[in-house]
Amino acid sequence: MSFRQSLIGFSVVMALSLSANTAWSIAGVDFPTHNMKEAMAKIDEGDFSTALDMLEEILRFEPQNPEVSNQLGYTLRNLGRFDDAMVAYNRALEIDPNYLGTLEYQGELFLKLNDKPSAEANLAKLKVLCPTGCEAHDVLQAAIERFKDGDFVWTKRSAGT
Repeated sequence: MSFRQSLIGFSVVMALSLSANTAWSIAGVDFPTHNMKEAMAKIDEGDFSTALDMLEEILRFEPQNPEVSNQLGYTLRNLGRFDDAMVAYNRALEIDPNYLGTLEYQGELFLKLNDKPSAEANLAKLKVLCPTGCEAHDVLQAAIERFKDGDFVWTKRSAGT
């Protein structure tokens, strides 16, 4: 087989691989079909089912990335799968115990589960991590205040967390 035929064959295989909605590989190295930017766009659109599929795939390739687990938790929480969301948040905090976004999101889940003391523990940790303030602290603090007033409503996803 000539080099040209091999190159054409390789191109056809690559085109088919890229068009399929599954992970693809080159020379035995696998790559995810989706990336965090695409998954975050689906989250922002409120398309949590599609985001879930994307994040689960990305997690297989980036199991030590706390942001993947954090956004997976957020997505699961918005799908009403609270136990699974807590598993994802705990995984993110195992990777990085000081991950601000996860401390915020997990705190909101604690409130949803009527566990205000655990939410306040996350808030206390955020206060230590952000002594001059940060968005994650402010958002969780506001959620706790609304919870105390009996007016807890989900907060919109914080930018960059």
